[in-house]
Amino acid sequence: MRDDGRLPEAPSTRPTGLKDARDDYRVRLPLPVKYRVGVRQQDGKYVLSPEFRGVGVDFSGGGAAFKIGKEIPAGFFVHAEIPFPFQQEPIMVVGEVLRTKPDLLRNQKVFLCVVRYLLINPDARDKMVGHIIGEVSRRGRN
Repeated sequence: MRDDGRLPEAPSTRPTGLKDARDDYRVRLPLPVKYRVGVRQQDGKYVLSPEFRGVGVDFSGGGAAFKIGKEIPAGFFVHAEIPFPFQQEPIMVVGEVLRTKPDLLRNQKVFLCVVRYLLINPDARDKMVGHIIGEVSRRGRN
């Protein structure tokens, strides 16, 4: 545990200098997202905040960007439910907030929150990446 209360970054399982090609495919999809923020308590344990709702706008195999109503500082953890159209149950992920910046959604002030996935079911991730690749192919890669 670091002095600032955040967990240390997990060591990468990838060899240095290599990148997972699945992370390169991105697609813009306006999907509703439910999320909770991991809040560190004085005893070092984490509890989840009440549920919030946002709109997912950008997805890849390695992370996502959501438009949300409240700022979440970088380094915080989120538990998110993402309802992709290829399965009935939403994909559950735990991610780390990389950055949050002011943005607009339908002329309303919101925040764009960029998250890197830390925990995601590998099978669900593969299905998600397949869906993303299909969308990129269908739309034509920009």
